[in-house]
Amino acid sequence: MDFSTVQEALKDQMGDRHIMLSYQWDNQELVAKVYDLIVEHGINVWMDIHGGVTGNINEAMATGVEGSAIVCCFMTQKYERSKNCSAELNYANDRGTTIVPCMAQNRTEEGNPYRASGWLGILTAGKLWIDFKSDEQLEMRITQLLTECCSRLCKSETPVGKMVTLKSGMNKKKAPAPKKKKQRAVAGKMATGTVIELPDESSITIPLNQPLEPGDQIEVWGFYEYGEKFNFNLVGDSLNEVLIHFDIRPTQNVVVMNNKENGVWQTEIRDSRVVRKFERGEYDENFHLLVKYEEDKLVFFMNGEQLRKTFPIRIPMRQGKNVVLRDQEDLGRWKKLRIPEPRVTQESKGTSSVKLGEEMILEQALTVGDCIEVWGKYQGGDKYSFNIMRGKGDYLLHFDIRPQSGTICLDSTLDTAWPGSLNLHLSDEFQQLAHGNANGDFHIKVEFAEDNIELYVNDMKVGDRIPYVFDLSAATHVICFVPPGSTQNPWKKISLPKPRQMFQSFGTYEFESFSIGDVVNFTGHFRKDVDAFALNIMEDTKNIQLHVSIRPQEGVVVLNSMVGGGWGKEVRAAIPQSLASCGVFDLFVLVGEKTFGIEFSKDEDNENVLLEMKMPHRADFTKAKFISFRDVKDNVWTELNMPDGTSYFREIL
Repeated sequence: MDFSTVQEALKDQMGDRHIMLSYQWDNQELVAKVYDLIVEHGINVWMDIHGGVTGNINEAMATGVEGSAIVCCFMTQKYERSKNCSAELNYANDRGTTIVPCMAQNRTEEGNPYRASGWLGILTAGKLWIDFKSDEQLEMRITQLLTECCSRLCKSETPVGKMVTLKSGMNKKKAPAPKKKKQRAVAGKMATGTVIELPDESSITIPLNQPLEPGDQIEVWGFYEYGEKFNFNLVGDSLNEVLIHFDIRPTQNVVVMNNKENGVWQTEIRDSRVVRKFERGEYDENFHLLVKYEEDKLVFFMNGEQLRKTFPIRIPMRQGKNVVLRDQEDLGRWKKLRIPEPRVTQESKGTSSVKLGEEMILEQALTVGDCIEVWGKYQGGDKYSFNIMRGKGDYLLHFDIRPQSGTICLDSTLDTAWPGSLNLHLSDEFQQLAHGNANGDFHIKVEFAEDNIELYVNDMKVGDRIPYVFDLSAATHVICFVPPGSTQNPWKKISLPKPRQMFQSFGTYEFESFSIGDVVNFTGHFRKDVDAFALNIMEDTKNIQLHVSIRPQEGVVVLNSMVGGGWGKEVRAAIPQSLASCGVFDLFVLVGEKTFGIEFSKDEDNENVLLEMKMPHRADFTKAKFISFRDVKDNVWTELNMPDGTSYFREIL
């Protein structure tokens, strides 16, 4: 398909909608050039400075999103930190709008290659990004962008049964997708992985959810038509570090395995056992590659048959960051990819090393009695900070070490500018931190007491009473920063609160998906002496579609949801006496188009409703895959009944 055909197809798919350009203002000059070039191609495009924003900025941005067929987000560190950008793109994602990422930053402020992380990494994971790291060859980049927009929009809006051909001159068969087997949920069993539909491109890069561990598997599906070779790669931070290069060469009847270190290819390993079958046409319509990570090697299976040769681990697999799929003939052979699901853990986080700018997620809400500790080594410079956060922009507790001014600044900001509501400057404590130990090691301890925060620096208690100026349970993660350009990391390790007793034996249950009208039934024993017990319907640990927390000591039921690691607005209701005294209760979750309906009842037929609540959908409920249970003090939950009729039982101890 030539580019003029792409333009016409894109206009046809968009109708009277537009492409919205979402960016952080430091990139306005670049994005304005992009806007002008898209306009030249006759495509409807929206940008805030071109008559898009008047009056209330939130209303204007909502109008921009709601009228868009596609949102192109120009990804940078500052975009990632912007609350407005986060709200804008999350709103687009919640509406199901097609998102096309554009990479607009080459390196981070610390000099490392920039990769989207946090909420932005989640929203753009698995999507092909267009390179806008510079404004050179912009016309070529615009062509790539509009072609990708056309491809993505056609795929997302094509009715079932209709196939859209994006390339001319090909009469290729559509590869049948692997049959999806209905799996019975098993307590404690995690999903086999996230399946990603791949774009019809010659080079595809998909970031991993997390570092690989022994036992992890990666699968890829495609179809073979002709061509000399196509390959699967697991790479690190750049293409100069390739952990495994698995090159399929049908015309040579061989598979070539290798790795690249510091830009230099190492010794090849070849296997010709499976590829010969391509000649007989056995795999000419569909094939499946599975890569299994064992302790000291990679094992490969093609269409269920194990290759004779394995590949030794030459570079630690935890360094793998991206899967790169390539097709020399640009036939779009790669169709689907399955990568390991983010691990859902019930183990204590304990003490771990600190990576700058990395969000260390709190696995549960902070509460009185919890403690956070951080260790480091004093160094000079401008300043460096340890922060307890709510979402991206709210610093619940900001502990800022400032060597140049000889002080520690303690502050808290919630939707406000600096200085915040605490604005304490601690000079004595700074001296204790900087000079308390001859080798420069320091230790900070934050204890959450009943009425105030107790802070210790090298075991010296801060004299001033530090009041609570924020909701303790609102904290979502901890993060450490250093100034831009700093080459050293003063932060060494951190200890977060251990998760309170989890519901181990009833566990976490996997299911396929929910549909509108589904009802899930939970049965439990109401325990007045328990602080709280809860259940989650979730996609992963950072995306919880529904959190139901029953808190007898507070006398409330709390509903919430988490998107990208950030909790939303709570929905609360008082626990009626009829529920508190009922003994055994049933909880029904009804999946509606816009809300979850929550009903507490005395009986499994739901004829005696004791409490009704509603929780709006903040995340796509169809992506939920797990049900997990939490029980702080004692056994509560006894039975789970799924929409497909599957039931699970547990004896109360």
